[in-house]
Amino acid sequence: MNNKIKCLCEVLLLAALCITLSGCDSEETQNTKTAYRQYGINCIEEGKYDEALEAFQKALDLSVGKVGETELDICFYKAEALYKSGKVTEAVEVYDAIIDYNEDPQAYYLRGCLYFGQGQSELGIKDLSTAANKSDKDYELYIGIYQTFKAYGMEDDGKKYLNEALNFNGEKAYDNMQKGRITFLMGDNEGAKELLQKAVDGKEQKAYYYLSEVYDALGDTQAADASFQSYLESGLADSTDLYETGVRCMEKENYQDAVKYFEAALELEEVPNRQFIMQKIIYAYEYVQDFQKAKTMMEEYKQLYPEDTSMDKEFIFLKTR
Repeated sequence: MNNKIKCLCEVLLLAALCITLSGCDSEETQNTKTAYRQYGINCIEEGKYDEALEAFQKALDLSVGKVGETELDICFYKAEALYKSGKVTEAVEVYDAIIDYNEDPQAYYLRGCLYFGQGQSELGIKDLSTAANKSDKDYELYIGIYQTFKAYGMEDDGKKYLNEALNFNGEKAYDNMQKGRITFLMGDNEGAKELLQKAVDGKEQKAYYYLSEVYDALGDTQAADASFQSYLESGLADSTDLYETGVRCMEKENYQDAVKYFEAALELEEVPNRQFIMQKIIYAYEYVQDFQKAKTMMEEYKQLYPEDTSMDKEFIFLKTR
């Protein structure tokens, strides 16, 4: 176990031994901790994982002997940075420490995903099951569990979690939105549309996004565009939503709109999936014959992600344009 992980585990262990579960940092300490956390998040977005890890560790070093929500949040980000930098074993160790501390269902879920990625499906299945059992009827978690099973060729195993989530008690707009999403994932477009429309009528603005997906699947492009526009106007759109919509546009060879959504995503304050958006928008620029923007974006991409060689052929191509 390296020193950084060891330090994190010691912080969590101290808390587990009841040495100050919460307390009041000085305002200066709290501000410094917050600054390190945000800098680490920014570094993750830019692919600077070593710098992110250093920032998160500095934040945790300010919390020795005290663990609260902030410290656990930083631990989750640190595990993400470790995973993205290829240090999967170390990322698992961070989740181990969080689980030893408070058996967080999200930690079980994320560790299970890493186990699946490492070919340890039995451990993955066990962790995902534990995550579901320990969660408080969390729709997002259950949907994530299904998507993980599906990604590894076990969709039928995942569907049982969707069925469980459909039976959660609740008839508020949020419940209708989530059950509409689940119904859509299970292939019932009309049923999903009805539930999502109820959510929209109940002022659940995020439901417009999922309703646009349903209309798109039903072939009603006009209604899909109108729903997504309503979602954009709500101010809730994040970079993941815009990215996925841009990808859908590219699949339909609607490259102008794809560019619009990718550009909007890159303009947001927080863009955790910046690398993937930049990859897609380079191709989208090429499809609309804007090679200058594609070349400029590629040059920026190479500066941000110099270790990624997957775009090298595209970089060479653009140099000739």
